[in-house]
Amino acid sequence: MGLCSICKKTSSFVSKELGLCLDCIRCHSTQARRIALNVHARIRQKWGLPGEVPGHSDGIPCNLCVNNCRMRNGEYGYCGLRKNVQGKIEGVFSTKGKLSWYHDPLPTNCVGDWVCSGGTGCGYPAYSYKKGPEYGYENLAVFPYACTFHCLYCQNWHFRYHTFENKFEPVEKLVRAVNQNTACICYFGGDPSPQLPFLLHASQVALERNKDRILRICWETNGAMSESFLRQIGELSLASGGCIKIDLKAWDETLHTALTGVTNFFFFFFFFFFFCIFSGELLPNRPDQFQPDRSFSRISR
Repeated sequence: MGLCSICKKTSSFVSKELGLCLDCIRCHSTQARRIALNVHARIRQKWGLPGEVPGHSDGIPCNLCVNNCRMRNGEYGYCGLRKNVQGKIEGVFSTKGKLSWYHDPLPTNCVGDWVCSGGTGCGYPAYSYKKGPEYGYENLAVFPYACTFHCLYCQNWHFRYHTFENKFEPVEKLVRAVNQNTACICYFGGDPSPQLPFLLHASQVALERNKDRILRICWETNGAMSESFLRQIGELSLASGGCIKIDLKAWDETLHTALTGVTNFFFFFFFFFFFCIFSGELLPNRPDQFQPDRSFSRISR
């Protein structure tokens, strides 16, 4: 049983750690947001992470994600991967990353399995090796060790043990993990967003070395990346036949902030951005003449 710190209601649906009921999150949003952010700050500081998004006007900007951190000398960004060291951003870049990977037999438990070429044969023969599930092939599952959110109930929370480790992996080592049975590379985590320069570089090298066969590039992400990176991952997945799975944690902004420590305001902009550029600009150029489902345009209005 948890106790809501606003209305004092006790319920099994109230988190002991967060201390807020859903009604108060929705109806007392200003107070609930302040309480939730204090909870996030306290927990994050135990991990050595900044309690809130650094936003100093005199700080060095990091433009990888929507948090738009501005870090003073000696400060880390919200993700914990990038740091201002004497006026320069240091951390992971396009040549090195903090991550691990493994081979997962297809079809796998991917959240996009029901639309993915690896689970359905969709796009055969241009994007799938088989007309149905790709039994006998593998997904190279890549787990980056950082996130642009701070979800209180993250199922993969253990990545935080590795965020500050002084251990980096080079692009070449990840690319060599692609073998003859690898049909797709899927980036999840954590989240791909804080390490997109590295992941995009690795993907491009892997595709170049395997340009005469199918190798899909897929992403499972919260979508909290800059617009330029959003376009890049979209183009890469579209060209290779991969999927992009963007996870909206909550529709209500205050609830989203309470759960993740970050607003979801950006999400709706990027979702419409995705729909507009890919349905109108890029999808018509796909070689399989795939036509997008226009039903979303009716919903959005």
